[in-house]
Amino acid sequence: MDADPRPHRRAADGRGAVGCGGRRRRPAGTGLPGEGGVTRRIAGLAELADGLAGVLVDQFGVLHDGHSAAPGAAACLAHLRARGIRIVALTNSGRRAAENAERLARFGFPPRLFDAVISSGELARARIAAMLAEGALPPGAAVAVIARGGDPGTLAGLPLRALPPGPGAALVLIAGAEPESVSLDAYARALAPLARAGVPALCANPDRWMQTRRGVAFGPGQIAGRYAALGGPVEMLGKPGAEMFRAGLAALGDPPPARCLMIGDSPEHDIAGAAAVGLRTLLVTSGPQSGTAAAVPPDHVIARLVW
Repeated sequence: MDADPRPHRRAADGRGAVGCGGRRRRPAGTGLPGEGGVTRRIAGLAELADGLAGVLVDQFGVLHDGHSAAPGAAACLAHLRARGIRIVALTNSGRRAAENAERLARFGFPPRLFDAVISSGELARARIAAMLAEGALPPGAAVAVIARGGDPGTLAGLPLRALPPGPGAALVLIAGAEPESVSLDAYARALAPLARAGVPALCANPDRWMQTRRGVAFGPGQIAGRYAALGGPVEMLGKPGAEMFRAGLAALGDPPPARCLMIGDSPEHDIAGAAAVGLRTLLVTSGPQSGTAAAVPPDHVIARLVW
């Protein structure tokens, strides 16, 4: 994980068929999505709206950057709603769904725009609750939490203790990162004793890169990668895992995946994960993760989410 190159923004100009890494490809057949691995550049989502039953949309890098809303994104979602197209926000956030919905509302995306907000943090909460019910975690157990500002609410109401990494932890929860103040090596040093002891870890945000005020920096997924490299067992929750996309499709009403579109800025998490379950895909090239290596080309690319 840690050896991946720092992402760069792909050029957003030009039209027509492009390769997943931004290289132009000769159109094959009719140039429709999926034919010959061709990716089509579009100017606005209106070009894809006909026939869509539902849309899954990433949060960071597509709707906002953590500081301000993406211009035109809220209006684009409103156009989809006006056509009766269902929308679910699908986010690799270590925080719970309700908090993400509140954050989206602060950025100008009110609840009426979404049928549901699903976060990887919510999946982590369900997984931890199941571990308690199954006896894999005893009541009162200590959970070593890595997140921005401490426990992101994942453990609220559960009979568990959230603590910094240290001896005696029965579980590690990697829900966020603070790269502005803590280095990746420092996280690895703090977690090394737990990893070597075989303490299980849940990564509630698999993103390997995140946008900060200082630019793009490492994300929680890289901390999880270091933990695994040190010998610790890690369970990743969220995109690109199929469970996350299945939850999104269920919230859309279980339409055929081929009639649904995943919009995201991460080739690895949004595009590859969605394609694996049969969803159509749209890569937003202005997002901080859009330039990372892609094993699966998107069906379409767009400079930013506009109608």
